[in-house]
Amino acid sequence: SLPGTEKIRKIPPADGSSITIVEGVDVSSDAVGDILIPQLNGTVIDVVIHNAGSLSGTRDVASSDLMAEQKLGTISMDRMRAAFEVNALGPLRIQKTLLDANLMKTSDSKEGASPMIGKVAIISTGLSSIDDNTSGGNYAYRTSKAAVNMIAKSMSCDLKEDGISVRSIAPGFVATEFGPGKETMKGWGAMPVEASCEGIISLLDSMTMDNTGEFHCVKKDGPTVIMAW
Repeated sequence: SLPGTEKIRKIPPADGSSITIVEGVDVSSDAVGDILIPQLNGTVIDVVIHNAGSLSGTRDVASSDLMAEQKLGTISMDRMRAAFEVNALGPLRIQKTLLDANLMKTSDSKEGASPMIGKVAIISTGLSSIDDNTSGGNYAYRTSKAAVNMIAKSMSCDLKEDGISVRSIAPGFVATEFGPGKETMKGWGAMPVEASCEGIISLLDSMTMDNTGEFHCVKKDGPTVIMAW
């Protein structure tokens, strides 16, 4: 099991709900569907959150080296490719797998007389914004996440007739074990996980077919905002 799996298992689900952990899913593998689809056992999904992401595309880089190895003078093409496999191609692989298996809820799905829509959210980052980039660096992370923003935008066009709303969401600067680690990020002023999750949930709730294809960001002290691409 990956780190954190046991913590997830202990989360109490909402009344009438359950939590199922699908083991062995590697979003960087082209064979991911062989693992994912059988374990879903025909479950049709109404909301997909593509949360798998990596600063460098590997767990083999020490946290102290994560930023340093992505400067212009040090970035390697192997690092670029590894980040793209996870951050850009990962969500595309998973989404294609679900769509090909007809496991996404669309406007054709009915519960009584009410049409349902599917929702696809891709967890991006503020560092993916071309307009907001004033500091450079982080080449693999920035560009792979900018690429997945374009994937989200294209999917919002291609899935509109199916009644599936798509949105890129930057969770804000959050104190997690992602990147240099929770304590370091907290010292840099990162927000608590709970605050970011509250913002993400509000953005999921507000997704409609009228606002599909947008890029939003959770802010530490204030309402969520629409990000410039």
